[in-house]
Amino acid sequence: MRKTMKLPLAALASLALVPATVTAHTVKAPYTATVTTTTYYSSGSFHGAVDVSSGSCDYWGVETGVVGSVSWNVSIRTTAHYCNSGNGSGNQNEALHTWADGWQFRIWHFNKTAASVDKTCDRCQVGDEGSTGNSTGAHTHMQQTKSGTYDTSWYSGYTTKGEAVDRTETLGVLD
Repeated sequence: MRKTMKLPLAALASLALVPATVTAHTVKAPYTATVTTTTYYSSGSFHGAVDVSSGSCDYWGVETGVVGSVSWNVSIRTTAHYCNSGNGSGNQNEALHTWADGWQFRIWHFNKTAASVDKTCDRCQVGDEGSTGNSTGAHTHMQQTKSGTYDTSWYSGYTTKGEAVDRTETLGVLD
């Protein structure tokens, strides 16, 4: 009996030596700010994303935050500058990357600048801090979804509401 167990255990142990083919991408803060919301709003309703705010509309340089050359589709739905409240759901400016497995990572609410164009980049600027779309004030919203399902695991254990962050700090990891 002992001899027959060695082979399956050896085979199982060898799997640990096979390198993973999944590449993780680190998400850094888009600018110096405070994390204002994560999984739940203060009201208790579900949010499912990370929001950060500097407290200053048009704060320079909202960066994509994702480290590792990623192709971004930047959609500009409004060219007006919104700072204190948005202009309605669906009108938010957006930087979007779709992964090969169908997951999508979005950055919303920035104001348009000359940097707001489609691009392939590593932590590139997409606009300035704003409040476009369904928003109550200037901030940057970062979320990962697939077919209507929100992924909160990418930031769980990395960041918390009220945390002060800068561009060097990790907000989460996308697998």
